[in-house]
Amino acid sequence: MPITRRDFFVKTIQGLAVVAAPVALGAFLESCKSNITGPTGASLQTVQGTLSNGIVTVNIDSASPLYNIGGVATVKYSSGSLLVDHPSANVYNALSAICTHQGCSVDNYDSSTSNFVCTCHNSRFAVDGGVVTGPASAPLPKYKTEFTNGQLKITL
Repeated sequence: MPITRRDFFVKTIQGLAVVAAPVALGAFLESCKSNITGPTGASLQTVQGTLSNGIVTVNIDSASPLYNIGGVATVKYSSGSLLVDHPSANVYNALSAICTHQGCSVDNYDSSTSNFVCTCHNSRFAVDGGVVTGPASAPLPKYKTEFTNGQLKITL
């Protein structure tokens, strides 16, 4: 049976759809990465904290990356991690280390801009948690801190 012009056209369109579908799906899945040049900044040093009754306690001594003014670090504790910076004497800021875009870990710091950087999609956050560059649109949650006698207490 000879192939009709209509059958040829339908089969050609079906073949093109089979070839184009994976390309379109891949473009859709990668869409939030389309303007990314790659993560910037350096990985943050890690400091261990202890969680008890909703308070993370961190001992800060001269060996800690948080000891000197200007220090930044990731504070790990039993059920999560926090971003901490030390902007001035006896003052510390603590933020969630979970990106508000898609829940990735924010674990890099760009010292040239003083921004925390999410390595998944390159969202950038100021040390106060505010969004500097998306795709994240919400700030990182902040936590109350108190520093006395070489101990930093972060209330979750």
